[in-house]
Amino acid sequence: MSENTSISKDVAFGFLPARKNDRVLGFWSLLLVQLGTGLSCFSLLTGGYTGIMLDAKDSIGAIFFGNAIPIFLFMPIAIYFARYGIDTFVGFRSSLGYSGANVFYGLFAITTIGYATFCMYMSGQAMVEILNLFNVNNIFTVSSFGVPFFSVLLILFCLFVTSKGPIVIKYFNWVGAPAMLILILVLLGVVLFGQGLDKVFALQPAEPYDTARRSFATAIELNVGLAFSWLPYIGQYSRLSKNEKGAFNGGFFAYGIGLCIAAILAVFMALVTGSLNPTDWMTQIGGTLLGVVGLALLILGNVTAAIFYMYSQAISFKTIFPKQKWGGALAANIPIIFLVITPAFYNSYNIFILLISFSMSVFSGIIVTDFFFVKKQNISVRDLYNTNGIYKYWYGFNPSAILSVILGTIVYWLLYNPLLNHPSELFYYTTAGIPTFFVTGICYYVVSKYIFIYKADNLNKSEITKSAG
Repeated sequence: MSENTSISKDVAFGFLPARKNDRVLGFWSLLLVQLGTGLSCFSLLTGGYTGIMLDAKDSIGAIFFGNAIPIFLFMPIAIYFARYGIDTFVGFRSSLGYSGANVFYGLFAITTIGYATFCMYMSGQAMVEILNLFNVNNIFTVSSFGVPFFSVLLILFCLFVTSKGPIVIKYFNWVGAPAMLILILVLLGVVLFGQGLDKVFALQPAEPYDTARRSFATAIELNVGLAFSWLPYIGQYSRLSKNEKGAFNGGFFAYGIGLCIAAILAVFMALVTGSLNPTDWMTQIGGTLLGVVGLALLILGNVTAAIFYMYSQAISFKTIFPKQKWGGALAANIPIIFLVITPAFYNSYNIFILLISFSMSVFSGIIVTDFFFVKKQNISVRDLYNTNGIYKYWYGFNPSAILSVILGTIVYWLLYNPLLNHPSELFYYTTAGIPTFFVTGICYYVVSKYIFIYKADNLNKSEITKSAG
């Protein structure tokens, strides 16, 4: 099969509903594939930030609460994708409108570019640290030059692999996910046998806020952001699930439980080393041999994750803009190069993930409420693909969603300003992302039922069956 043919098939496969014989992923397959994309730098960085604010005991509570609760709230939407075999951007047309779903793609693109950037910059750091472990002393070991240099080289390599399509990419998936799993096990071994849990639990965080409640609330919000950030990727896997139960359970146990384990290990490393940077952990704790092995595994896992994100970005771009050539779709990843030139973006991971908490909590509330409570799971698949169908709403946008986004935005920023890192008094008791989810969802329900009333929100199964016929 040629590269272009395989790519074209992926575009068509991602856009059209999955057929019954395409839905081959059971619970364990969904669990492993989603762990594979999640077990990269994100859980480690989130755990690292948590570990410099809280001790081990409080960190564990913040991580499980911050991740498991949001995942539990929005993961039921996996049932939607599994039932109809549709991808994220097609499925979200029912709640956001045809044009609204395209706008959401923009948010997905920003999230994906950000995630790929973090993977690449951390990998560049790891390359420099490996050279330092071998006592190399030249311009490539100067962080200001070496990290961006190696990051850009790795980006170009990932783009090359991505350009080859799924046939080549699958070989990286076979080694990338196991590499991160081995790294997690190595870190676990270091904690259990090299440090001891009693010692780790007695350690105090390196950079807590001035009050314990501020540290705890902020740590929870960081983890809430990590959890909500997976919303755009749920449809890519759930649509291939053998059944709806497997789609929900696979996603929940991967993102809501599995990634928590990696984040907790990152907390331990941050407490032991006093650093939130995973590349520092390998060199400070493991020595030369273990440090090189750990850094190599970190690079391999992050490169594999970046390839996935770049390919996902390109395929989604091609789906939204089908007339664009494959080279143009790949070019959607070019901003990653500019973001790794300086450490400014990488060092702002906490701000990035908090902005994701804001945006994705808003859309999660809308999308979950729409499918389960407004439309009561009655969706016309035919109209999802008809841009002049019932999901056109108002010029392609759903007014109920627009109003709910506005209200959700106001609520989140009144509770917490992530750019200025300024919390309200109420934030210490409620945080921001989870309340925003509920406020947005309630607003969407009320507005859809009593203000902007559309046929799309009042379909019954007989009408859908008649339309399909």
